[in-house]
Amino acid sequence: MLAFRLLRHSILQLTGNLGAALTLSVQPLLIAALGIGIGLAARQVFIGGDAPGIAVAAVTIAMAATFVLAFVSLAASWHRFILLDERPRVLRPIGRPELRYATASVKLALLLMLPGLMFVLLGQTLMIALGGGIGLYFVIFMMSGFVLAVFGLRLGIGLAGAATGAERPMTTGWHAGGSHLGVLIVLVLFVQILTMAVNLLLSLPLAGLAELLASLLFGWFNTLLWLSLISTLWGHFVEGRDLR
Repeated sequence: MLAFRLLRHSILQLTGNLGAALTLSVQPLLIAALGIGIGLAARQVFIGGDAPGIAVAAVTIAMAATFVLAFVSLAASWHRFILLDERPRVLRPIGRPELRYATASVKLALLLMLPGLMFVLLGQTLMIALGGGIGLYFVIFMMSGFVLAVFGLRLGIGLAGAATGAERPMTTGWHAGGSHLGVLIVLVLFVQILTMAVNLLLSLPLAGLAELLASLLFGWFNTLLWLSLISTLWGHFVEGRDLR
């Protein structure tokens, strides 16, 4: 089954390059730490008084910008490491690859907003028409989320191309995934089942610090797994690379 082979390749791609993954994660971690530092410093400044709204907004935007920059730095570097065999470095300049990736990500987010809004309106209409309760809402929410995940994954193939400097990456990735829609559906199902299984493990009672570390480790691994999956889809569907 192609979906299983794609997921297997992505997992092996990540687990076989953990050293590179750790190296490339240092800079994003430092950038994220800067964002947290901004928030903590602002909290100390604002404590004991009413902070001006514009100051709170500026701090919020600054923190959000650092977290976005941290993710873009990690994502673009990981795609380039996998697809271009670019040597991983702890500290590296942030330039055109990251800008292309950020631009493509904004396009993807905007393209997902329209169907997302349609699903919300459709769900509300069905809730009113059928007089459903929380059970119906949950079913509609899960189905809508699954469809958006498949749509987003097909669009997301182009993110790897954006990071590597490909021409018209979003269009190329979208067309490349068109003949593999069934594969993408099964792939999203596989990843969601895997994520649910890990979340069940994380729900086991742990000490406070152990639970925090486990959650952070899973979040890091899950992020890199999705990035590896996107790299694999671009490499296999667009560039015709073989799978393990």
